[in-house]
Amino acid sequence: MGRGEVRDYFDKARSGAAALLVLVGIAAVGGTFLEWVTIRPPERVPADQADRLDAFTGMETSDGWVVVALAGGILVAALLLVIRKRSVYAWVAFWCSMLMGGISIADYRGIDELFYEEMNRIGDPAPAFGLTLVAVAALVGIVASV
Repeated sequence: MGRGEVRDYFDKARSGAAALLVLVGIAAVGGTFLEWVTIRPPERVPADQADRLDAFTGMETSDGWVVVALAGGILVAALLLVIRKRSVYAWVAFWCSMLMGGISIADYRGIDELFYEEMNRIGDPAPAFGLTLVAVAALVGIVASV
């Protein structure tokens, strides 16, 4: 499309959706590097288990790496959506967002399982900002890709 050509409604909508998808991808990657779990320690902690009180990020779990890969897929799909102007890239972003949302919401709801079984930590876990950011980014990605 040259400079003199007028953009129609669909070109504007596609550009807006792609911009939002880029923000979704950036937010999801950023969320995996932030803390996914905050910990309220027990009253008494044995000396040999003091290192198990550390909060952890998404990159310390296997799910964090999957989220980064899906966010990369969203970023590539957003770029191709603008360049190639084909709906298949919106579908790719939609399915990447769906999978990312499924992972993050499952981790959010099953925070105890992630905390105790996968990461072998002690204390009372609660979801932190990074996990919430990934879940919200996934939901926004679903809306933006539709």
